[in-house]
Amino acid sequence: MDVPADPDEALAHAVQALYAVPAAEFVATRTALARELRGARHRDAAKELTGMRKPSVSAAAVNALVRAEDPVVDRLVELGGAMRQATSALDGRALAALRTDRDELLRDWVRAAAEHAGGPLTPSVEAEVRDTAVAALADADATEVVTSGSLTRALSYSGFGEVDLADAVARTSTGVVLTRIEGGRVDGEVGEDEAAELEEDVDEPEEEDELEGDGDEDDEVQDEEELEDEEDDHLDVDDLEMELDEAEKVVAAARAERRRRVRAETDAADRVEEAAAEVARAEELVRSAQEQLSATQQALKEAQTRLTAAQDDRADAEETLRAARDRRDEARVALEEAEDA
Repeated sequence: MDVPADPDEALAHAVQALYAVPAAEFVATRTALARELRGARHRDAAKELTGMRKPSVSAAAVNALVRAEDPVVDRLVELGGAMRQATSALDGRALAALRTDRDELLRDWVRAAAEHAGGPLTPSVEAEVRDTAVAALADADATEVVTSGSLTRALSYSGFGEVDLADAVARTSTGVVLTRIEGGRVDGEVGEDEAAELEEDVDEPEEEDELEGDGDEDDEVQDEEELEDEEDDHLDVDDLEMELDEAEKVVAAARAERRRRVRAETDAADRVEEAAAEVARAEELVRSAQEQLSATQQALKEAQTRLTAAQDDRADAEETLRAARDRRDEARVALEEAEDA
């Protein structure tokens, strides 16, 4: 990779290259890119890059789909905006009319993810890819994360509140989401003419370069020592990566259980929505359909009872998820300490 002179730009390009590779090649690619950044004197950028999370299999499939600029991505953004608008307006009829489009989009989304991932996806991975699209349809921030091309884990939506985006996307130390580079260029990237001017400016102070030569040699020695230290720690880092992967498997299992319970809750929420629509239609015919209104209200009460039970199950799943995250965080801290050593 040709490393840009600007450290922020160099980091953005490195992240773009990092999250474009299959999940199996992520760790080796991250190590190689960090070495290139250090060789270009971008030590802070290299440190940030080494802290980037390895994407899950489902997240890598979504990243491949987004980076391929498949038309289904634009459909997701457009349909999500329409669904959120209808939801905020409490427009049950509009939501019902969009349901067919949503179901068709989700089928196409999973199919396209498998295509761009380069092979068939397991049922559990397909479920995570689908759940990620559902979350993006429901939440604008989730849409930004999913379409960034640097997703690190699958998302899920319970039917209420905001989507949990913690540790779900590559970010800088300042919290900025690192998104894919459109047209091979990021915000703040200079064009060819600007680059030529910068090169001319850099080439002018030759005398200063000569005076600073000794310092550069010292920096080169320091960089070589850092690279040697990195190689010495490589095996330890690999071991910690394996431990982190195991911790993430536990997290994934907890998420799968939560998704099962969340789906039950979502189904109950859908029934509530359907029952509410029936109530709205019944209210238009209050005088001529009093019996139908009474039956629909009873269905709404039953659906709300099921929803309450599903929410209780979800609380248990979230407790399991929090415990799994704690174990994962401990593994990540150990990994960072080993990488910084």
